[in-house]
Amino acid sequence: MKKVTLNGNFAMVRAAVMGPVLRALDQSGADCDALLETFGMSRRLLSNPYEILPLTRYVAAFERAAEVLDEASLGLRLGSEVQLTELGPAGLVFLSSPTLNAAMRKFTLALASWQNTTTCEVLRDDEWPIWTYQIASPQIWPRRQDAEYSISTMCHMIRLVRGSAWNPVEVHFEHAAPADTKPYARIFRVPVRFQQPFNGVILRPQDLDASLKSADTQMARMMERHATDLIANEAIQHGIVEQVRDLITRRLAHEKLIVADIAKDLGLSQRSLQRHLAEEGSSVRQILREERQRSVAGLQERDGLTNAAIARAVGYADATVLWRATRNWKK
Repeated sequence: MKKVTLNGNFAMVRAAVMGPVLRALDQSGADCDALLETFGMSRRLLSNPYEILPLTRYVAAFERAAEVLDEASLGLRLGSEVQLTELGPAGLVFLSSPTLNAAMRKFTLALASWQNTTTCEVLRDDEWPIWTYQIASPQIWPRRQDAEYSISTMCHMIRLVRGSAWNPVEVHFEHAAPADTKPYARIFRVPVRFQQPFNGVILRPQDLDASLKSADTQMARMMERHATDLIANEAIQHGIVEQVRDLITRRLAHEKLIVADIAKDLGLSQRSLQRHLAEEGSSVRQILREERQRSVAGLQERDGLTNAAIARAVGYADATVLWRATRNWKK
């Protein structure tokens, strides 16, 4: 099968992927809000499952959560418990496909609507088929939790449609073996190999041809269309000004906007970002001001919104700060 590389303007995931991590932190009594703040996130930001997050932040937050919980195999556990709705259209496409082969193939394609800059493929060149998963950027490291979560999730999904007794042939991971391998034996129940070229689930040839009782042609078509629409919406190539404007618009009310963070999320140094914007006759400060002006104008047309509410919606501390800003806009 042809390799599918999920591309985009910058490495991103949907906020829904943080759901399992948040639940684990809350259930343990850990300071979830403090951890989110460390990585420029908040519950308010994550309340919209379709919100865009930088992939780098998600991966790093997942690694930190495992440290905070002192649970090295956190990703393994969460993958075995994941709710398919948290995988967006990809999860429901998998569940409603007619065969496991179709389910894995369509899941791989639909995953681009939920997470990009990821390489996935189903290889059938050798005797044993293998589904592989890997973040395309080598700079995003360490990423053990994401890799183990993704492979554990795939095995969990297959067991949902084939029965809990199903096992793969082998499981591969790109990272080195940890000191304790017992959680792998418990989750996968088969040999696990480390320091491999990619993360993967090896299957039997007959696994892929098996019919799935959960097949729903209408649901599969709907979810494929939904995934296609999401991918098309995010795949439009934008210039640097539009990319910065898009990031600012998404996060205006949710987090403190810092030039260095915006640059990092776009895969640039702060100096490079400022240079590129200057070449386009713009700057982060100018774009931020324009977006705040636009947002304030729209919010002021709504009935019942106080100045304090408008101020919060555009990232200001209170109505006084908003008033001062609007005075400067008129100069």
